[in-house]
Amino acid sequence: MIFLVVFGFIALIVIVLNVMDNSNLQKIENYFKSKNCQNIIYSKGSYKGICEDEVMEISNSFTVDLEKNKTIYKLNEIKNIEKKNMAIIINNSYTIKFKEKKNIDKFYKSLKEKIN
Repeated sequence: MIFLVVFGFIALIVIVLNVMDNSNLQKIENYFKSKNCQNIIYSKGSYKGICEDEVMEISNSFTVDLEKNKTIYKLNEIKNIEKKNMAIIINNSYTIKFKEKKNIDKFYKSLKEKIN
């Protein structure tokens, strides 16, 4: 009986955390859509997207604050981009990390086209 109570409590916690995580992801996806962003990729704990005039990265966390959790790089301020070790380096200072080669290749190609 105690086992069932403990198991039920753990299952409840997992369900609540899953619901919270899904609402965070939906909030981030809606924000990207409202900014007309393209090539939105989720990798290494953050969403990355190329918007009309900026590159945006929003970290996923337990509580999402879209102002504090996002990093923006204006496209007109990007002088050079480099692909190195599963990451895209912007202006030798800002790094966007990826987990899969197909994602970095797709994002890099789109970013290169958007800059030029």
